[in-house]
Amino acid sequence: MSTDSKFLEQIEAGLDRAQVSDGATLIVAFSGGPDSSALLAGLAHIGNRRDFDLIAVHVNHQIRLESSDRDQITAQTIAESLDVEFVNHTIDVPTIAAAGKVSIESAARKARYGALAKVAKQRGAYGVVTGHTRDDQAETVLLHAIRGAGLKGISGMKFGAILKIPDSNVELNVLRPMLDTPRSDTLEYCDQMGITPAIDSSNSSREYTRNQLRLDVLPLLNKISAGASNALARLTKNAADDLEIVEWIVDRQLGDAQTTTDCYSRSAIAELPTSLATRMLMKAYEIQVGHSQNLERTHVQDMLRHLSGRSGTSIELPNDTVFYIDKDSFGFRSGAEDNCPHPAPLTGISLPLPGTTDLRDGFKINTEIVARPEALDSGDPLITFATPDLITQSLTLRNRRNGDRFQPLGMSPLVKLQDFFVGAGVPERWRDRVPIVESSDKGIIWIAGYRLAEWAKVQPSHGKVARLEISGPRTRS
Repeated sequence: MSTDSKFLEQIEAGLDRAQVSDGATLIVAFSGGPDSSALLAGLAHIGNRRDFDLIAVHVNHQIRLESSDRDQITAQTIAESLDVEFVNHTIDVPTIAAAGKVSIESAARKARYGALAKVAKQRGAYGVVTGHTRDDQAETVLLHAIRGAGLKGISGMKFGAILKIPDSNVELNVLRPMLDTPRSDTLEYCDQMGITPAIDSSNSSREYTRNQLRLDVLPLLNKISAGASNALARLTKNAADDLEIVEWIVDRQLGDAQTTTDCYSRSAIAELPTSLATRMLMKAYEIQVGHSQNLERTHVQDMLRHLSGRSGTSIELPNDTVFYIDKDSFGFRSGAEDNCPHPAPLTGISLPLPGTTDLRDGFKINTEIVARPEALDSGDPLITFATPDLITQSLTLRNRRNGDRFQPLGMSPLVKLQDFFVGAGVPERWRDRVPIVESSDKGIIWIAGYRLAEWAKVQPSHGKVARLEISGPRTRS
């Protein structure tokens, strides 16, 4: 079998593993270097038979002005020689990096994938094809290993995967059909096709960690043990197989623990092995944020400690995310996300009885005198039945104040409201927003959603009762 036939077979096998169908529109991340040039030439050859619509997208990062513009011209020339549509995006990465106080590498990657995602969306593409080779896979494994990665990091890159760029809306299907192809094959294929690719001078700089691995570490490993690069590639496959089993278990356990869309049962995770609980927390975080970048072991350990601690607490995590603990559950919220079932903070509001009072955020409180129902427990914590004597009193709706005390229904002593909230498992972040109905004469009547006061309960002699109800956009979730 000729080298070019073998090369094309490897690409086609990679496309099949990435589940690319005939007739697909594919965006090729095209730097003009040896790997992406061989990839584009191979796809152009295969595409004639499989009816691919190819668009070569080149991103001029403006990092080294003279060579950046020269590489753009080289890339365009190669694409045109292959009769492939060429699109260029010029982005001032150094300025972006300086403004965002991030590394050139990080800014370039984010800008590059942002540009690729934009074209992919405009053209309705199936995905973005990159020129990552088996050598890149080996470098990636080493890079993750020296950073202490687990199975996920060691399993390396996938032939097809959804890529989400942190701190952006970028999400795209990335296809890597050359992960089983050595870099030497791309150089040879370019030579056979008469393609003179652009050579990125930065690839020879030891300023970047990945380049040090490529230039120094991998050659030494291959010298110590012939075929070390191939062995690292096999390691990724073995790790990926093991990871598939682990993720199946994690997904199943997390599904069993899930109580609502973004909430999980504490008891369902409490008795599990620590390693499994750890992975479940990481997966739940990833579901919330969309990725797990910047989440470190110390963050996960902190979450584990809070899981066995008191309710009502929370901790801040990377990517503007908060992990919170409730009495029976835990979950995550991001940014300005508000899962509190109570209205925004209230200043003292006079309540008519009977009457309906509009609160903030679409909430209302309705008060009325009704015939005594057969069951005083409605089953809805936001509805309570109280003594009809409230009709003679001046009622106010407010939030908690320092020093608040009341006598909960069924209890004899007065308790501090703070102690009641802790005992009832009211999340700390909700406590300042819990509506409290108060009588000017006798004090707290009802902690809405939680407990009526003992003095305000319905007596056996009452034929009519006061009915109080809070309703709003989040009270029936």
